[in-house]
Amino acid sequence: MKRGQLSLDLLFAVLLIIVTLTNITYLATSEISHAERFDTFTKVRLFSSMLVDHSAKVYAIGEGYKVREIVPDLNGGTIRVVFDGATNKIIVNATVNGRSFWIVKNSTVPLSTSSVNLTSSEEFWITAYYNTTEGMLYVKVEK
Repeated sequence: MKRGQLSLDLLFAVLLIIVTLTNITYLATSEISHAERFDTFTKVRLFSSMLVDHSAKVYAIGEGYKVREIVPDLNGGTIRVVFDGATNKIIVNATVNGRSFWIVKNSTVPLSTSSVNLTSSEEFWITAYYNTTEGMLYVKVEK
């Protein structure tokens, strides 16, 4: 064996080790990114389910009742909550790190068309009010 052959084998082995470590690092960062995205989606989905539940509770108690809600911490993300009275749906649109998450839930109570734009850990209100012209109780969202 010559000296040049040994160093060529060593260089090839180092190259294989570097390629393997690069692939492992890529897989680890990819899995972390997927886990963070899943965590954010889960928080938004849980938040939207809570909105449906609390709007039903506010409606059941009656006119003038309010519930204070706090937006979950989404690492600097923003959330838009829309109560759509025409389709009777609660729409939650969250934007975190350039990614958008949309959740649409059917409401079990009549909604008034209203919306709020919120940031992480900001508070807002779910309110029941009586519309005298229609003679019906509605639920709306407000800051």
